[in-house]
Amino acid sequence: MKKMMVVLFLSLLTISFLIIGCGGKYSDAKKMNEEFIALVEDYIADLDKADNAKGAAKAINRFADGMEDLWPRMQKLSEKYPELKDKSNPPEELKESQKRAEAMSQKMAGAMIKLMAYIKDPEVQKAQKRLGAVMTQK
Repeated sequence: MKKMMVVLFLSLLTISFLIIGCGGKYSDAKKMNEEFIALVEDYIADLDKADNAKGAAKAINRFADGMEDLWPRMQKLSEKYPELKDKSNPPEELKESQKRAEAMSQKMAGAMIKLMAYIKDPEVQKAQKRLGAVMTQK
């Protein structure tokens, strides 16, 4: 289960890098990236506030709710901008957004550690499976 969570988060982070954008050519990607970052920040905050398994499951489900809408749109943008798949060499105008996403990933790591305390709970496992299903839809 821990491995699945890490894989899901890395997938999210990768997609985030794929759609990071700014004004001009990437304005639609920038807008969506801001939605994604806000959603993940809310998820991190919800996990930080969770003091039991029920709270953790609620946080996961809330995140899954947001990703049900956002994930398909993120996939379409990553197809629209295949040049952004090279994360090691982003366009200059995307570097600041990349730093923001990297900072967010550090916060996510801490939230995931806290989630581990509840990972064996059936309600949390059910929420994780739901999130996994959302993240694997095409």
